[in-house]
Amino acid sequence: MQGQVNFAEAVMSSLERIAIGVVALAALCLPWKAQAAVQVAQTDIVSTATRLVSYRHQRHMFVTSDGRTHALMNLGTAAGTDGSLYLHSTDDGVQWARQLVLPNTDENSVSDGMLTGDSLTVVYQCSDGIARMSTLNYSSATRTWSLASTSKLPRASTSIAAVNPSFAVDENGNTWLAYVQEDSSTGYVMIALYVKAAGSSTWSRSSQSYGYSNGLTFGSDKRSARLVGLPGGIGLMYSVGPNIYWAERPLTGTLTSTWNSSVLMLSGTADNDPMSSHFSTVVDGQNNVYAAYTDAGVLYLRIRNAATRQWTAQTRITGNSTSYPSANPTYAQLAWLGGTKVALVSNFGSGINVYQSANSGSTWACTTRGVHTGMSGYFNDARLEIPAFPGATAVQVLQQYQAFQPPADGSVVPPQYAVSFQFTPSTTSGGCQ
Repeated sequence: MQGQVNFAEAVMSSLERIAIGVVALAALCLPWKAQAAVQVAQTDIVSTATRLVSYRHQRHMFVTSDGRTHALMNLGTAAGTDGSLYLHSTDDGVQWARQLVLPNTDENSVSDGMLTGDSLTVVYQCSDGIARMSTLNYSSATRTWSLASTSKLPRASTSIAAVNPSFAVDENGNTWLAYVQEDSSTGYVMIALYVKAAGSSTWSRSSQSYGYSNGLTFGSDKRSARLVGLPGGIGLMYSVGPNIYWAERPLTGTLTSTWNSSVLMLSGTADNDPMSSHFSTVVDGQNNVYAAYTDAGVLYLRIRNAATRQWTAQTRITGNSTSYPSANPTYAQLAWLGGTKVALVSNFGSGINVYQSANSGSTWACTTRGVHTGMSGYFNDARLEIPAFPGATAVQVLQQYQAFQPPADGSVVPPQYAVSFQFTPSTTSGGCQ
């Protein structure tokens, strides 16, 4: 941890010179009731990577059986030269104990994980272009993690970089893998799909691929894909440019056979916001699939009904963003809280709003607002992180922010930090909008 402390001290003088007005968005016409506001706390996390917490469609935060929260965070070069993607653990959300580093990771590495019991399976993007899968085991007795195994994931050729990987295990035990395939030799980019049958060690390439283009800038930040387990099937939500799509297929037939035709979920607004084409998904105890995303500064939600297998019409969550354009939600994540309870967390201006539903998404209430009164930093476009399956206990929220507003050309990456707060699963409206 000493490296983090020294790094923080090195940038503190520059932080003190930041104009408070740059980040005081919480004061810009965004009223809330006093009981709804929760002051965030500064954590001890410091990073040089813009992907401290990464894309919404991937999962990086988990709650083990002893109630502790754990998160994979990219520390860039702030942690030394062993790698960048570190697993951390916390009791209070403020102090994070560094546990272990995933091999072959750098400042661009992102991950997707699934916790089964106290065993965490992770797929992640690596510095050599090969995605990897690791198994990590947690001991509640010693409160530590160990790296049990690591294997390379398939790619079609050595000129391909596997970017933004995601995976899911279906109800038959088959493992599905999706990632953005960038081929430096041809300029081709697409979302590639692989599958590994239950009990097998061999991956097979699916006959389907999505988001194919040729000769364009790779633009992986505008392509992402998340696999979703369904009763008797597997689903895929993916984005290409500003648009978001959904495809699915039954588990009958061969695992590499063709998927059904894609459904257009969002005809998005073409812009330079790298977050607007991304999304968060979660499945509740009734197998309903929730999808949240933002477009043109507005937060939306759609729900796939498990019985009808149809998606609801697009619901606008931030109904007052017209009255308060500085709300500008740019990032959103979903969590299933157990039973019929679901939570949706999103930026609202520089703060964070928590929306909760107690009836499987039929109605939503904004219950909590996270604020950072008196703190210096740049909170625009701040990424958020929550566990997708936190259970009924207090839910941990992290918000990434930067020391200062970075130049538009990306020539300077400011130090990255994180603030923390918790909310309690509840249906009581706090009136935060």
